[in-house]
Amino acid sequence: MFKKIGFLAVLLVAVMSAFAQMGGGMSSGRFYGKIVDSKSGKGIEAASVQLISSKINPATGQKKDTIINGMLTRANGDFELESVPFMGSYKLYVTAMGFKEYEEKVSFLTPEIQKSLTEAIAKGSNPMEAFKKAVGGDFSKIAAMADKDLGNIKLEADASVLENVTVTATKSMQLAVDRKIFNVEKNLAASGGLAVDVLRQIPSLNVDIDGNVTVRNSTPTLFIDGRPTTLTIEQIPADAIQSVELITNPSAKYDASGGAASILNIILKKNRKSGYNGNLRAGIDSRWRPNFGGDINYRQGKLNFFASGMYGQRKSISESDIDTRYNATENSPTTFITQDVDGTNKGSFRFIRGGMDYFMNNRTSFTVGGNYMKGNFGNDEDNRQRYDSMYSPAKVEFGTRKTVSDGYFQNVGGSLGMKHNFAKTGHEITADVNYSQNKSEMNADYRNRRTDESGTPLYNDILQRTFGGSKSTYIVAQTDYANPITDKIKLEFGLRAQVRDFESNNYNAFYNYVTQKYEENASISSDYKFKDEVYAAYGTLTGKAGNLGYNVGLRAESSNYTGTLVRTNESIKVEYPIQLFPSAFLSYKVGDRSDVQFNYSRRVNRPNFFQLMPFINYDDPLNLRIGNAGLTPEFTNSFEANYSHQFNNFHNILLSGYYKRTNNLITNYQYKGLNPASGDSAIYNSYINADNSTRYGAEFTVRNQFTPKFDITTNLNVYHANITSINSQGESIDNGRWSFFGKMTITQRLGKNNEWTLQANGDYQGKTVVPVNTGGGMFRGPMGGGIQPAGSNGYVNPNYGLDLSVKRDIIKNKGGQGYQASVTLSVNDVFRTRIYDIVTSSDFFYQTLQRRRDPQVFRLQFNWRFGKVDATLFKRKNVKSGMDGMQDGMSNQQ
Repeated sequence: MFKKIGFLAVLLVAVMSAFAQMGGGMSSGRFYGKIVDSKSGKGIEAASVQLISSKINPATGQKKDTIINGMLTRANGDFELESVPFMGSYKLYVTAMGFKEYEEKVSFLTPEIQKSLTEAIAKGSNPMEAFKKAVGGDFSKIAAMADKDLGNIKLEADASVLENVTVTATKSMQLAVDRKIFNVEKNLAASGGLAVDVLRQIPSLNVDIDGNVTVRNSTPTLFIDGRPTTLTIEQIPADAIQSVELITNPSAKYDASGGAASILNIILKKNRKSGYNGNLRAGIDSRWRPNFGGDINYRQGKLNFFASGMYGQRKSISESDIDTRYNATENSPTTFITQDVDGTNKGSFRFIRGGMDYFMNNRTSFTVGGNYMKGNFGNDEDNRQRYDSMYSPAKVEFGTRKTVSDGYFQNVGGSLGMKHNFAKTGHEITADVNYSQNKSEMNADYRNRRTDESGTPLYNDILQRTFGGSKSTYIVAQTDYANPITDKIKLEFGLRAQVRDFESNNYNAFYNYVTQKYEENASISSDYKFKDEVYAAYGTLTGKAGNLGYNVGLRAESSNYTGTLVRTNESIKVEYPIQLFPSAFLSYKVGDRSDVQFNYSRRVNRPNFFQLMPFINYDDPLNLRIGNAGLTPEFTNSFEANYSHQFNNFHNILLSGYYKRTNNLITNYQYKGLNPASGDSAIYNSYINADNSTRYGAEFTVRNQFTPKFDITTNLNVYHANITSINSQGESIDNGRWSFFGKMTITQRLGKNNEWTLQANGDYQGKTVVPVNTGGGMFRGPMGGGIQPAGSNGYVNPNYGLDLSVKRDIIKNKGGQGYQASVTLSVNDVFRTRIYDIVTSSDFFYQTLQRRRDPQVFRLQFNWRFGKVDATLFKRKNVKSGMDGMQDGMSNQQ
């Protein structure tokens, strides 16, 4: 018997150790609750709460009770017992003067998990494997197990022990019910960079050289901490990001906007560990652009303070080659124009974020937070042009366009949130308000020169000056209520209001050689503003019947849009009536290792500002852009099926099949006209509601840990994308193609203490149709660039790239356990192969564009961690505000 007991103890220690590694060091947890009078329901002060562990002495065979934690309840009856070993079984013993003694068996593990461990030990199986089988696949819910609310304990009546629903995960990738969660804190290649560098390493995400992100050939909707944002991925430091969540088919609980797009939710770091802790970092790249940053967290009693800051500089170099054939018309012959464009963009940014949590009691907490971002940028671009016109005789001209611009962007955000947990586990209410304001300003000077073959100017240089800016304000208020009416059925309801105000002004002036002054051209200047309001309510029902799980929901949304041309006082008002957006998720557990899931949702994509604004954009004089104020929303029905299988502790696979159809598609529309600024013939690119778009395919995500030090994550998406639009004559045209996208991350750890880490990230995009852009450019910032394709009838040629990085841990912690500093060296696009090569065509022209941006940039980064931390406080149930994100359990693990 004693051998079995000893064997059991050893195995439990092994399980706890393995679980600690998987959870980032979590091997202890916290019990908390409230002691109340069973008659009055009032809290009992100074009740003695003790946690007792029974252990057997192998020498005597006798049980011995040991008090491992205890306290006297506070004035309101609250108690909390921290630093409790996670893998144990305990007895809670409560006494108070005038009340009966109370005893209850408590454990962080549910009875099902304990049963699985017992059976595994009896069979001689690996208990760690049994544990992972029992808990499934989401690390955030494992964290919830380690923070257990025992509810209101009545001293004269037994209290039922409520169980938590748990899911497990791998360390770097978690597969939850409705999303994939990627822990990117340890990502080497992105260290010292921006969010765009992080997203390049995420499976399923395709990020081109200009920072445009697509998921399954559509632009996703960007969230920060679970709420829409005015920030772009080139305005967020990589070191501020904790995790990235990808929701490919959002349920009725989430904003219906975005059409066929997924939701990409970036969770920023936030730490609630007791004591103080933080880190400092500094780095430099091969273009001698430095970055500095740091984080600090301090938790004492009911208050938790957190702050982070970063300063960085960037230098972006790009080169493009554009060949365009303009078809002949009645007034002009076929014309060939070649453009050779070189650009250099320099800039810097500052990012500050901070806030405070107030834990009023064990179940009610408040959070207030804010962030400030400001950046400056300057762009220097040379565009050399050659014009070949098929006149008789042939006519050849040359042109140059020199652009010098500078500007700034600024973002200010804040949030206020509250969360209250009722005594019943999972019964909660949250409320939060989030505010975000983004400002930008840009001034640019253009010099256009046209010469003949001999280099003689044909006329005076055209000098153009533009200056303008924009301001966007986002306010989102939301409240959510969840109530598990039984142990297998949960109801959720919520209300949401979103108001966005946008202002933009753009002034164009040309140099008058007679007056020797710049004079504004009012016909191509603009002053525009709009207000967009969306109001929503939703309800979902989640349940389980045997191995079958389900989630059904319905969301109702209405919106209003009002735009005004300030100069002419012309107004555009669009009211979208209440629309219903259903969703349904079904899941079925097939054995201990496999799960099958089917889901459906309906979503909407409303026209954005760039598609609606009715003034001309002159960034490219040969391809002008103008919005269409008469656009209406497009609607998408999405279907998805998933199959996940865990072969063992080290290998798992997720297979996904999907189909999306968008009706009333918002697509590009082209027509020919004159450039009001120069009088030359030009192509106008606008938008119309055309026919439809379909996307379907299969995606494979596999994680293999071949040894404790070597693992590979592979992602492959094979898909067919088809866009049905119309040409200038109103004729329907189809643009469809099969393609695939693959990405692989290989990680190798070396050294006795894994002090060396090598990482390689490679991706390959096959030939594909021009992606459907539903994001309106929201992912790209002023540091970006790029020439957008004109027309939906086109394709992108294959491109691929490889990023490499190596990290060395240095400076051991006191006691020799772990390291407190590291040095990382990384390089992107090692072989200079990421070339954006696109071909587009229409009734008016045929164009090829090749563009390269920032290959082979080396980055050296140093990171130092410090602090005195009570690591037992792994997670605190708290506010689900915009600063916390959509996942309660995503703590910041330094």
